[in-house]
Amino acid sequence: MSEVDVLVIGAGPAGTLAAIAAARGGARVLLAERAAFPRQKACGCCLSGEALATLASLGAGAAVADAMPIGAVLLAADGHEASIARRAGAAISRAWLDARLAAIAGEAGAEVRTSCPVARHADGTRDVGGTAVRARCAVVADGLSGHALDGVPGFGWRVSARSRMGFGALVPASAVRCGAGEIRMHVARGGYAGAVLLPCGQVDIAAAAVPAAVRDAGGPAAWAIAALGGAVREPDALLTAAWRGAPTLTRRRRRIAGPGIVVAGDAAAYVEPFTGEGMGWAMSTGAAAGALAAD
Repeated sequence: MSEVDVLVIGAGPAGTLAAIAAARGGARVLLAERAAFPRQKACGCCLSGEALATLASLGAGAAVADAMPIGAVLLAADGHEASIARRAGAAISRAWLDARLAAIAGEAGAEVRTSCPVARHADGTRDVGGTAVRARCAVVADGLSGHALDGVPGFGWRVSARSRMGFGALVPASAVRCGAGEIRMHVARGGYAGAVLLPCGQVDIAAAAVPAAVRDAGGPAAWAIAALGGAVREPDALLTAAWRGAPTLTRRRRRIAGPGIVVAGDAAAYVEPFTGEGMGWAMSTGAAAGALAAD
């Protein structure tokens, strides 16, 4: 049996910042992630000013030192476009960001394990990659599709009946017209699609649409091509891209804390964000949850 002060489940932005905050608060921290790194996710890859400020406050700003600064949002609908100035924000690949933040958590003193699923036992202990672990507090930050709270009374989801599904992909920069430092956001029937150029040289496409609209279009790629319209230069690049999905988006937990449990990030609640706010909420709640768990 291993014993830790804080077990953090999930190494996305919320979980890694929870681990950093808890470790810097003096706790013995174990950060467990079921996926192998590096990994891509269906994500807008944009950070709000709040996200950047939270990273800086925890001394983790190096993770985004080479991020693409965002200076404008180009909003398109019904054949019209408007460019809106943006004071703060940045874009970076989730594969880069998650791996870097996990490394910073390790440098802060947390033990980091990837490819490490977590299962909860009836006595409150957890199996972490085959090791029995007892934690004084668990921070659950395993996202919209995590299962760490399955079967725990009172923590079920309330999902909006009007929720859209999320999906995204990385495509070559030549595939979509998208200027450096600009978020391109297209509002279409049934949802919206965004595109942003990343420092790695690819364009990240992230969209949210009602499932029926996606089915009627013929799938995520076809829906995104229609939504982005004239901004798409190479439709075949979108059709052959590796699209990733997310469950219905707008939802919240019936509760976000209980004896020995604090929930953070998307695992606690999700409201369809706009151009980076979602990452900001995840990071700020993760940092707060980690500090609370350490206390």
